[in-house]
Amino acid sequence: MNSRLSVRPFAELTPEQQAQHERIGRFRKAGPDDQIGGPYDPWIRSPELAQKAVSFGNFIWERTVLGRRIVELAIIVTARHWESNVEWSSHARMAKENGVSDAVIADVFALRRPAAAPADELVTIDVCRALQETHQLPPDLYERAVAAFSEQGLVELMATIGFYTFVSMTLNAFDIPVGAGLETPFPR
Repeated sequence: MNSRLSVRPFAELTPEQQAQHERIGRFRKAGPDDQIGGPYDPWIRSPELAQKAVSFGNFIWERTVLGRRIVELAIIVTARHWESNVEWSSHARMAKENGVSDAVIADVFALRRPAAAPADELVTIDVCRALQETHQLPPDLYERAVAAFSEQGLVELMATIGFYTFVSMTLNAFDIPVGAGLETPFPR
């Protein structure tokens, strides 16, 4: 399956787009058609946005006070909410690699609250879903989240949810396909 985005060889990009393509290419290799995949090809169409989005994503990826397990869990809850095939396919695997159990991943996919999960994972799922479904964080859940992650951690959890909402929306809007050999969990 192809994306909706027109394929632009590197030589056809503006100098500003080429600069972002090269920057992203330092951590993600382009294919033979010069396409990078994920949200990056759409973002490159807006070079300043690409620069800022990649920097923001790098913060979430590398420097948040939240552990990688919690970040990956928040990503898959967000991917599930948005039915983002690329995000789910990529990050369900990473969630597992970072210690989220198969049972919790299956429950997230099935939109169930896990019966057995560590307390910090339950808080993560509850916070993500409360904001995605009701657009609010009830006082008791706020208190549980601050107790689990600190105020800074909760702010960074909001950043993770928000950033991966942006990623999921980009992937869905441009109908970006999953990588070769990966399952497409949400039919289009």
